[in-house]
Amino acid sequence: MATQKKKKHFTFMIVPHDAQGQPISFKVPASWLYAGVFTLVFCLLLVGSSIVYSTLISRRLIGYSQAIAQNQKQEARLSAFSQKTAQLLGAIDQLVSEENNLRQMLGLKSWKNQARLPFDLKSSPEAKDKISLELGRAAIKLSERRESLDELKSWVKRIQERLADTPTSWPIHGRITSGFGYRSYPWRGTHKGVDIQAQYGAPIRATADGVVASAGWIRGYGKTVVLSHQHGLSTIYGHCSRFNVAPGQKVARGQVVGFVGLTGWTTGAHLHYEVRKFETAQNPMAYLDMNVLSASRMWRGKNGSI
Repeated sequence: MATQKKKKHFTFMIVPHDAQGQPISFKVPASWLYAGVFTLVFCLLLVGSSIVYSTLISRRLIGYSQAIAQNQKQEARLSAFSQKTAQLLGAIDQLVSEENNLRQMLGLKSWKNQARLPFDLKSSPEAKDKISLELGRAAIKLSERRESLDELKSWVKRIQERLADTPTSWPIHGRITSGFGYRSYPWRGTHKGVDIQAQYGAPIRATADGVVASAGWIRGYGKTVVLSHQHGLSTIYGHCSRFNVAPGQKVARGQVVGFVGLTGWTTGAHLHYEVRKFETAQNPMAYLDMNVLSASRMWRGKNGSI
């Protein structure tokens, strides 16, 4: 019969400090001791790993909280920026409306969208959110406004340049005693100008820059000054008492060309004033006190040219 293997164990003894007490000893199997040490080490590792894990989790949670707070701030900023962008678009739309009103006053057509997108807003990855779309719209509208305003500035400049050569001033201030068109008194027929009552000898002034085409006697008109202007226009100043210019002389707007008289067919001292375009009589009232708005409506062509 084989000899049974003896189990290994450890003996622990507790000895009191005084000599009266009896020492106490007990035996612990080695397997128990090993199991206890293993359990203790395992518990220490478990506690340590739990502390490390909780620390990492805490740091991540803090990072997430900060990221959420930062994201909320960014969303608030984006929301405010989106509102400002919407206000900008509203202001641009208001500008478009006012500009079209000005175009109507000038007799021009409303501005048509001629701008082309620099990129496709629907497919562009930068334009997938609302703000990118709004900014894209604002950029396009601003580009349109610049182009439209440049067109308006060019148009008004051309009008002003032509207006400077157009007889828009009054040759003399006074009451109009006979208008343009048909009349029965004092002579029946078509009156090709307007009669402006004035004192005998009052100065008559050129209504625009020009050149003296003639200064002499014309049947019915008496002593008459004819000025030639740009764009086929000419002005006639009849019934003068005497002249202050000579043929071929250049005159400026407001320069005295003659003086009111009674020459020709007249019943009293007055100025007979005419405006002709390519020798066709025009109503002088359409030119007197003309401004940029009225000139633009008069001169606008079908293709927008003067």
